[in-house]
Amino acid sequence: MMIFSRRVLRFFAVFGFLVFANVVMLSNQQDALALERFVTYKYTDPMTGMEAFRLLVPKGWRVEGAITWSKNPALPAQSRFRFYNPSGPEEMNLFPTRSYFWTNNQLFLRTNPPGSLRFNSLVAKPIDLHAAFTQVLIPKARKNVSGLVILKEKNIPELSRLAAGNSVQGLKSSAQGGKVRIGYQERGKRMEEELYAAVSQFVIYPEPRYFINYWYIDYVFSFRAEKGKLDSRAKTFQTMLFSLKINPKWYAKVVNVKEMLAQKSIKEIKAIGRMGDIIAKAGSQMREDQMRVWEQRQQVQDKISQNTSDQIRGVDRYYDSRAGKEVELPSGYGHAWSNNLGEYYVSDKASDNPNVGSNLHWEQLTPAR
Repeated sequence: MMIFSRRVLRFFAVFGFLVFANVVMLSNQQDALALERFVTYKYTDPMTGMEAFRLLVPKGWRVEGAITWSKNPALPAQSRFRFYNPSGPEEMNLFPTRSYFWTNNQLFLRTNPPGSLRFNSLVAKPIDLHAAFTQVLIPKARKNVSGLVILKEKNIPELSRLAAGNSVQGLKSSAQGGKVRIGYQERGKRMEEELYAAVSQFVIYPEPRYFINYWYIDYVFSFRAEKGKLDSRAKTFQTMLFSLKINPKWYAKVVNVKEMLAQKSIKEIKAIGRMGDIIAKAGSQMREDQMRVWEQRQQVQDKISQNTSDQIRGVDRYYDSRAGKEVELPSGYGHAWSNNLGEYYVSDKASDNPNVGSNLHWEQLTPAR
């Protein structure tokens, strides 16, 4: 199996999301050549005018989704994207984070009962990861399918650690992270899908008798394909996930908006009603603490992606003289070429030459030192 960089970004608590050019990948499996082209998809957030993220998607695939902003101090920017094959059932989904609020203060619960909103977060008692999958995520994502069964579940310790965050005095944090594989029937086809998620809780004690619990269903994404083909498409999904890159300036904008909203009273938030003003005033520079969180997401995303395959080769670096820069391409192939369209071709055969039968000019790349 081949994948891209191990220095990859993450999710979103927005997701949350290294290769910047189009890539042509050639592998040899059982003496048969398998060719797949990837192109770069970039999403520009209309509210900020900034590129929010980019990733590689198979050529011909389509994209649905958007980033939406709200006055929720916990989640000012939410994302929902679907990357799918219009000629088949394969797709990758990025689902929005869900935020919740809970307390044992009965006076508060009488005025803010379960099911109501507190700072735009749903008031609800915390649930574990299994319940999050079976009661919230799967019913919402696949409500129109039939014969749904859970095939297997697995914990992902790295995802648990990321979702729990760093320890802070006066705050008790915990998290469960993992994945579940499901099977179901949709439009006459048997499908398999693997969903990832984490349930995180952040508890504070404003008084000895009372606690406040802000909890989330976070880091939610999935891969799906026809039954029996999900594992064989792991290479495609790995490439997409490993190439997912959030713009750090946009990420800083989200964090700074979040902090500005948190500093305002609920009365002021209601009175403002203009998210554009808040976003415009929020900076796009990353502080040191924000950078640490950003880097943690890079490291953990790599660990998550490793769960999709037991064979990971990594990347090799080449120097592209035409572009005047180093590029990272799938390792283990040994031979790489580029053309003037910004496409790359890799092969494990020295005899392969993309110039043969092509009307494009391909130049062989040399390994970077």
